[in-house]
Amino acid sequence: MAGRIPQSFIDDLLSRVDIVEVIERYVPLKKAGANHKACCPFHGEKTPSFSVSQPKQFYHCFGCGVSGNAISFLMEFDNMHFVDAIEYLADRAGLEVPRDAVTTVTPSQQGLYDALEACTEFYKQQLRNAPKAIEYLKQRGISGETAQRFDLGFSPDAWHALTENTNASETSLLQSGMLIRNDSGKTHDRFRNRIMYPIRDRRGRAIGFGGRVMDSSEPKYLNSPETPLFQKGRELYGLFELRRATRGSPERILVVEGYMDVIALAHTGIDVAVATLGTATSTDQVALLFRETDEIVFCFDGDAAGKKAAWRALNSALPCLKAGRDARFLFLPDGEDPDTLVKSLGPEKFMQNLIDNAIDAASFMFQQLELQAQKGTDQTSTGNKARLAEIAKPLISTIPAGVYRTLVEEQLNEKVGVTVFKETPKQQPAEQKRNYTQSTTSQSTGMSPIRKALIAILDTPSIVLEIDPEAYEFSIDIPGASLLLDVISVIESKPDITTSGVLERYRDTDQSEALHKLARAGMESTDESEIDTPLSLLHHAIEQLNKESLRMEIKQNTRELKAPSSMSDIQKDELRKRLKQLKKP
Repeated sequence: MAGRIPQSFIDDLLSRVDIVEVIERYVPLKKAGANHKACCPFHGEKTPSFSVSQPKQFYHCFGCGVSGNAISFLMEFDNMHFVDAIEYLADRAGLEVPRDAVTTVTPSQQGLYDALEACTEFYKQQLRNAPKAIEYLKQRGISGETAQRFDLGFSPDAWHALTENTNASETSLLQSGMLIRNDSGKTHDRFRNRIMYPIRDRRGRAIGFGGRVMDSSEPKYLNSPETPLFQKGRELYGLFELRRATRGSPERILVVEGYMDVIALAHTGIDVAVATLGTATSTDQVALLFRETDEIVFCFDGDAAGKKAAWRALNSALPCLKAGRDARFLFLPDGEDPDTLVKSLGPEKFMQNLIDNAIDAASFMFQQLELQAQKGTDQTSTGNKARLAEIAKPLISTIPAGVYRTLVEEQLNEKVGVTVFKETPKQQPAEQKRNYTQSTTSQSTGMSPIRKALIAILDTPSIVLEIDPEAYEFSIDIPGASLLLDVISVIESKPDITTSGVLERYRDTDQSEALHKLARAGMESTDESEIDTPLSLLHHAIEQLNKESLRMEIKQNTRELKAPSSMSDIQKDELRKRLKQLKKP
């Protein structure tokens, strides 16, 4: 588990990340003046109102109001947790996420990691002295190099091999699922006489195992049980090895059913396969894969069981499908699996076959729904269409709102001949732009100097460095002045910080929402001749604040002179002199 990520690292990461490149992995952007635009990925629309500012490293939708930086986009669009978003961006920037001394890995959890790593090393050692296991792998076409890459091992046909040959405690081995306690209270090894496949998390730590027999005995595969470290529905076999091999975002990832399929494909140079862990594909697993690629290809047998498994995978994938992403389905010929097919076709033809014959998610969904609709009691064309609309609507509703869902809704409308999904009336972008421009331009009418100053600074943070610190003569008692001075201090401490970085400093604070609103100013292109530059706007705002502070001090001094007080005559004379100085032009 992660410790606290230092703020200095987050600042550095945001300065290296290009928000346009991050968002373009999910949404196609087009250059429009100083910004980039697209149809908003967070709500369905036909006219682009989603704007991305490269200089500010900031995005905003003038239709639905969503805004933020690269971290916010991944959290909102991809449902990532904050730490996951940081790690995702750091991985692509080639940075190692540092940790503070405080860590959230408990001693008991560390004990489980250590125990599983000890088991991995023991099984690897045993494989070197197991001729039958080595011969089995050779017959499957697995070389020693490939076996080493995936840390393959062998569990001897013994009941107490782990307790007798590793330094792991019995408690850790039990909690990690490597031992079983029988009814009499005695323990023994869970895996015996099997090829062992370590299952690793995204950081490469062993969290469980899969074991396969070398003959026809049952069960053919045996997996670790659910443990504090291992939840089958949240992990994928081979994902760590895939990330290590590709060193970037692969064009597509292939999801297969068995460990040997992953390894056999990797042996031929196809490093983009992962396997589920003996359970149906989950939405968590699909979301995990879409952080690595824009296209997932599910590979299933072409029989009824394969179609059923594919249907479950589709249901898990729909909540993750958005513009720029797709899931596809490849059904193998009878008697074939990825292992045998890649050997008969070769890696190039195998991948070409995958690309040519895989069906996209929407097409597969409608194909299966139409078959279901035809099984209804009403066999008329009208009845089938009505049934199709009835069973399709709740399924399509699981797709996140956006361009992808809108296109699928339109496909359903065309198939049934009526409007099943009606578009919700929205404010037109042009009207939205006019309203926004009226409320956020730099014209002085109705705008406080604090607001002016923050808009200018959030537009171009570096202008703070061009202001003499002695120019800030205004009182901190002016509402909002403390926030303004705090923002200025943040920028002075990190001169190259972007708008995105400034806003990140205020994440989860009371000021965050207000600063995001101010940062949206200038996102729409305007005629620069009609507005002040950010620097002149800031100068003007500071001048107004200084005058306001002066008026406040004069008012306060006048009030003190008129009010009965315990001031001496000398003190009153000093106050009159000060008041006279304040009133000078």
